[in-house]
Amino acid sequence: MTERSSRPVTTPLASGRVKVSMKVLIAKNKPIYLAMVLALASVALASPRKQTQTTPDAQPQSARLIRTVEGPDLFRTYCAPCHGLDAKGAGPAASALKAKVPDLTVLARNNRGHFPTTHVSQMIVGDDIVAAHGSREMPIWGPIFHQIEADMDWGNVRVENLVKYLESIQTSTASNPPTGAELYSQHCAACHGSDLKGGGPAPAPFRTPHDLTRLAQRHGGKFLDAYVADVLRNGVIMPAHGPAQMPIWGVDFAMEGPGKPQAELLITNLTNYIKSRQRK
Repeated sequence: MTERSSRPVTTPLASGRVKVSMKVLIAKNKPIYLAMVLALASVALASPRKQTQTTPDAQPQSARLIRTVEGPDLFRTYCAPCHGLDAKGAGPAASALKAKVPDLTVLARNNRGHFPTTHVSQMIVGDDIVAAHGSREMPIWGPIFHQIEADMDWGNVRVENLVKYLESIQTSTASNPPTGAELYSQHCAACHGSDLKGGGPAPAPFRTPHDLTRLAQRHGGKFLDAYVADVLRNGVIMPAHGPAQMPIWGVDFAMEGPGKPQAELLITNLTNYIKSRQRK
């Protein structure tokens, strides 16, 4: 028989014990362990880290919903840090932003004397974001205002009250209403073209816009002032032509301006401009 060595077996299976200590293994294989540590460190450094969004236009996830729905309170809490308590754009956080914080007291003055209710509301809730204009630094307050409290969503009430408060602090200024040419360029040229001949874009399923310079020709040389004004004011639905595709400007003008009297003046100005561009 072959003489067996009296040296103890050092495998993990021998008597369930490890005879060689971990310190001895590390000492003997120090280069290997060092290489493993360096490899793991390099992987950790190379792996992408989750970056925290710190840009000013980030969604204000930490914004706390205040329980009041009053416009002045909402403004002081959510708007004044950037726009200032006087709403003129000199709040304590304004200097940290890239763009100049606008003066909210001159919104009406900058819009020919009409407070842009719809635009302001869309800016607050985040519906008015134009990709071509770049990112916005103003937070989107819609999700914050619409948080559910006691099974009720008071978001729309908050937005409406905040918009009304902003309208109430506008600086009073005498301003002439926009001319018919200005109204046409702003509201009509996109479809009817700058020449009124219907050359604007008409994506499917919309029909080609009408040539507005031939309205008088189609009625024996007489321009129907009252009819055109009524179409602008109330829209028109012709069953043979399907649903109306042109906006009802009477409603839009009333929302953007101080009400129906001003809307009627805008409709008159726009009607007179179209009349002045009729073919002879």
